[in-house]
Amino acid sequence: MDSKKERSISALLAAFPTHENFLAFAQNSENAKALKSLILFAENNEIIPAAGAGALERFIQENALQREDLKPPTPMNFSDFFDQKETLLELNLSVRALTERMNALLDQYELDLPRVSNSMLSRLKKEKADTLHKQNVLRSLAFWLGHERGRLGAHWNFETLVELCRGGMTQAEHKEGVRIGFALYSRGDVIDHEIVGWLKNELKGYIQQSIGRFAYGRWGKVRSHDITTLYVDFPKEEAASNPSAYRQCLRSALSLAHQMAIRWALSRHYTQNRFLSIGISAGAFDGLDNYLLPILSAKLPGDPAIRLTDFARQCALINDIRALLFPAPTEITLFNNESLTIWWVMGVWSTLYFDFVPDLLVDKALGADSESAALFTATLYPSIIQARDRDAKDQPNALTTFLRYPHNSLLGLEIAKTLYYRRRFWDANEILRIILSLDPTHLNARTLRMILFRNLAVEAPSHSIAEGMFEQAYLEAGFIKRNCQYLTEDFYCEQAVIFLAQAMLTLRRLRAGRGAIEGEYNTEHFKRKIYAALDKAESVFWKGVTISPTGIRAVYLLNSVKVIRNVLKHDDSLFTTPEKPLDCAPQAVRKPIHEVQWQLGYLREDLPQIPENEMIGAIFDMNTRIHDDSISLQAYRPTTYFCTAAVWWDLYPTRTIGCAKRAVRLLEGAAELAREMEAKGVCIYAFTRTYGEMISAQEFISHIDRMLDMIRKTAGSDFAQRPDSEVIEPDDDQPMNLLMTLNF
Repeated sequence: MDSKKERSISALLAAFPTHENFLAFAQNSENAKALKSLILFAENNEIIPAAGAGALERFIQENALQREDLKPPTPMNFSDFFDQKETLLELNLSVRALTERMNALLDQYELDLPRVSNSMLSRLKKEKADTLHKQNVLRSLAFWLGHERGRLGAHWNFETLVELCRGGMTQAEHKEGVRIGFALYSRGDVIDHEIVGWLKNELKGYIQQSIGRFAYGRWGKVRSHDITTLYVDFPKEEAASNPSAYRQCLRSALSLAHQMAIRWALSRHYTQNRFLSIGISAGAFDGLDNYLLPILSAKLPGDPAIRLTDFARQCALINDIRALLFPAPTEITLFNNESLTIWWVMGVWSTLYFDFVPDLLVDKALGADSESAALFTATLYPSIIQARDRDAKDQPNALTTFLRYPHNSLLGLEIAKTLYYRRRFWDANEILRIILSLDPTHLNARTLRMILFRNLAVEAPSHSIAEGMFEQAYLEAGFIKRNCQYLTEDFYCEQAVIFLAQAMLTLRRLRAGRGAIEGEYNTEHFKRKIYAALDKAESVFWKGVTISPTGIRAVYLLNSVKVIRNVLKHDDSLFTTPEKPLDCAPQAVRKPIHEVQWQLGYLREDLPQIPENEMIGAIFDMNTRIHDDSISLQAYRPTTYFCTAAVWWDLYPTRTIGCAKRAVRLLEGAAELAREMEAKGVCIYAFTRTYGEMISAQEFISHIDRMLDMIRKTAGSDFAQRPDSEVIEPDDDQPMNLLMTLNF
């Protein structure tokens, strides 16, 4: 189904699979504008000869689907349908990305059907499609499915989707979850209804846009506790009563807290005489106010904005949610003499896990163009450089706000992150300089500066300059280890990637010079340096595994280092022959992977009833879900999708057609997300060349395209139709065709 007309016909029949269905739609006067736009669509795409409801009705009547296509192929509900979208729709996109694609298609054809929102899809998982609007949202979804996924068969149509929603889901009265509160306190300036209204609107907007899965029934609603205190409840949807069951609702609460802390600092209502306190409490809803209100009003050292109860902290740590909490909590006594321990957020790993703040993406000083760079420099150093745009210079922006309140490290880090994702490394470093001048031991800021030096080393015009930049990165890492209070998996991963990047950059230069770097013919010396750096990277990655509750990031990178080192040891000519791909026979690759998997407990001889491959596959799936649930930053997701694809293609014990299908879906999803990031003017933090670097979305997509071509060539053009269990392992003397080194 390649032609535009065929896809248009498929879309129309998916939206109106039966004659009766079309009549019910056409005879409702509220659908008049939508019907008119559909008739015009059919005419423009040469589906009907002339405009008119009669012609469209006849076409649908003559091409109505068979009755067997009007029910789901397997028993499921609407929630199951979205949970299984990777398998059912061959689609590996977030719900937000999926809705954006649906709405873009409706916009393209100028159809007057309702746009699809995250919040409505979440409601349809919980409620019946019992209103005209809900039904037409399903029709919009069906139209997209027919247009973009018509090759999967006719059974994904409007009637099928209604059937999925027919029983709805029981409106569970969740009794446990996370309550997040927002309290505005006056310290001299008035807090009026306009300010509270601003806060309420910002909360609603972010929840609807980014946390739609919780926006149904009473959940995800912004409520008032009193005039200046708002709160939102996110339910614990899993039945288990343990901290791990709070993963999604707590991640959503912390994402909301992070967004609001930054948005408040950027708003025109923010002054030193108004304070926004954000509290997060987890547990049974009927008792949460007893703890939430005291932590909101507590006077804490340094006025931290985001505070957590002790149980919320436990949930954050167990679920590997990437926030840095102050190691020495404060304890207060409640009215009933109960002690309450209060923890607070010192920083978050915003660079990788927390989403961009929309205002910063459109800030005139933080863009990716030369005008933005000039405005940034003129704002930072007005006595040295004059702004080209006087009007822009005189207008407040994120940078001027931060310079006015430099103690706000959350805002400063978010500005630095935005600059980093636009490859403005030196400007990001200027922001970090200000943060570190006030707090030299700020772990997030120090780590980001270490990462910036690593990126500058990769970009350096010569080997000697690169070595100097790597040395600066090592000095930052050394300072962190000596002075910061506690370290995390993400610090160790980023530190280890310095060694990995130095090894791979040296290897690339050595290969390009066929055994020499910048005229220095000392191949053995450079080889020793490469192996030493890889050994050091492995050692530091193991520290990341050790310190983390999951070690998911560190384990993947650890495997990549072991594979690269083994590949090099099995073919010495790789150091001097740039034409040869960084690849080798299966045994050289499988051995180090098998050793790591045994060390991590993936290979369990005491569980003989579980097949080895099935056990590892289940672990891969679980780790993917945990890591994905910790991420709200869409610019980082393309790389996690790539890494997951490499896990299935490179690291799974036996390569199968099922591995190929998974890898292709993940890589296609990575490319689609990268295109969305390109539209926002941000780059991708990529490991497609083995080490972490910030590259343009277009370059990332070109890497993904090479991978997709390689998989399709290796698996065969018909792999999508073959059984998942079919083994496609290369012969002993054939290269593995590794994803992780393909673009090196």
